[in-house]
Amino acid sequence: MNQLSLFKLAWPIFLELFLITLVGFVNVFILSKYDSVAAAAVEATIQILWNFLLVFAIISIGTSVLVAQNVGAKRPEEIDKVAAVSLFFTAILGMVASMTLLFGGKKILMFMGIADNLLSYAHTYLRLAGGFIFFDALLSSVDAILKGFGKTRQCLAVTSFMNVLNLIVSVVLGLGVAGLPAMGVQGVAIAAVISKGIAVCSALVYLFTKLLKFDILRHLLQFPKAQLKQLLKIGFPSAMENMSYNMSQTVLMTIIIVHLGADAYITRTYAWSIIKMAFLFSLAIGQANVIMIGQLVGAKKFAEAEKAGMHNFLIAFGSAWVIGLLLFLFRYQFIGIFTKDTAIITLGTMIFAIDALLEPGRTFNIVFIYGLRGAGDVNFPVIVAILSMWSVTIGLGYYLGVVLGFGLPAIWALMLVDEWLRGLCMLWRWKSGAWKAKVMV
Repeated sequence: MNQLSLFKLAWPIFLELFLITLVGFVNVFILSKYDSVAAAAVEATIQILWNFLLVFAIISIGTSVLVAQNVGAKRPEEIDKVAAVSLFFTAILGMVASMTLLFGGKKILMFMGIADNLLSYAHTYLRLAGGFIFFDALLSSVDAILKGFGKTRQCLAVTSFMNVLNLIVSVVLGLGVAGLPAMGVQGVAIAAVISKGIAVCSALVYLFTKLLKFDILRHLLQFPKAQLKQLLKIGFPSAMENMSYNMSQTVLMTIIIVHLGADAYITRTYAWSIIKMAFLFSLAIGQANVIMIGQLVGAKKFAEAEKAGMHNFLIAFGSAWVIGLLLFLFRYQFIGIFTKDTAIITLGTMIFAIDALLEPGRTFNIVFIYGLRGAGDVNFPVIVAILSMWSVTIGLGYYLGVVLGFGLPAIWALMLVDEWLRGLCMLWRWKSGAWKAKVMV
C-alpha cells in the first residue's frame, strides 16, 4: 500500500462522511429557522440514537477488520462466513432496537431528564427515526463488508444518493415547499427514514450481485461459531471505546442541560455542527487506515503496515493544525450562521478557540485507534478511553464547569486535555509494535 492507495481509499470516505455530516448540519439549520428549541431537541435525540448505533458497531467494526484481513490473506470462504454472520446478527439487533425505541422512546427521554419544552419534539423524532433504526443496522453491516473489500467508492455512491435524497425531502417537508405545510421535526425524521430505506435496498443489491452470492447464508445452517467469536473479540472492545466516548458525551449533554442552562446547550449544538466537519478529513484517513492496516497484516506485511500507519497519521496531523487555525480565525462567522443571540455568539467563539487546539490531539486517537483496530489490537484503546474520558472530561469537567462555575469553556478545555492525553498513549502503543501479535488470520 502506498500514498496513492491511501488517496484512493480516503477520498470517497471523506465525501461520504461529508455528506452524512452535511445532512446533520442542514437539519440543524432547518430546525433552527423553524424553532431553536426543535433543533436542540433533535440533537439530544440523535445522541440517544448514536448509542444504539454503537451496539450495531459491535458487529460491523469486527466485520470490516476481518473482511480486510481475510482479503489480504486471500481466504474467500472465510469472507463469506464473516459476511453471513454479520448480516444475520445486525438484522436481529436492528429489529430489537426498533421495537425498543418505538415503544419505549419517551421513557428513555424522560430518564435522561430532557426538559419539558424539548420533550415533545424529541419524542416525535425518536419515534420515527428510532422506530426504523433497523435500516441503520443493516446498512452498517453492508457498509463494513464493502469497506473491508476496499470498495469505498461504492459506499460513496450509496451514501451520496441517500443523503441527497435526505436533503431534498428534509427541505420540502421540514420547511414546507410548493404550498406544503412546514412539518419541522416530523418532516426531517420522515426524510431520514425514506432515504435510509432506499439506501439499504440498493446497497444489498450491489453486495449480492457483485461481491457475494445469496448462498453465503448456507453457512448459518452449520453455525460459524469461530467467526462470531472473532467478530465479538474485535467488535466488542472497539464498540466499547466508541460507546465510552458517546456515553460520556451523553452525560456531558445532560450536565449542560441540567446545570448550565439553555444557552449553553444551544451553543454546544451549534458549535458541534461545525466541529463535526472539522475532523472529517482525519476521520476519512482513519477509516482508510483500518482497511490498509487490515489487508497488510493479513498478508503478514508488518513493516509496511507500521510505516503506512505513521505516514497516514502525519498527513492527518498536519491538516488538523490548518483546520484548527481556520476554526479560530472564522469563529465569529461560524457561530453567526445559526444565531444573532449575543450570549450564544460570545460563548460559541470561546468554544471554537479552544477546539482549534483540540483537533490536532483528536487525530492521534482517530488514526492510531483505527490502525490498532485494523491489526486486531482493540483492548488497549478501550481501557485508556474509559480511564481518561470519565476522569478528565466528566469528573474534572463537572467540577470545574459546574461546581466552580467556569461553565462550558472549562468543560471543552478538559475535552482538549483528554484528547491529547489519550492520543499520546495511542502513539506510544503504535510505536511499541505490540499490535503485531494481535492479528486474527
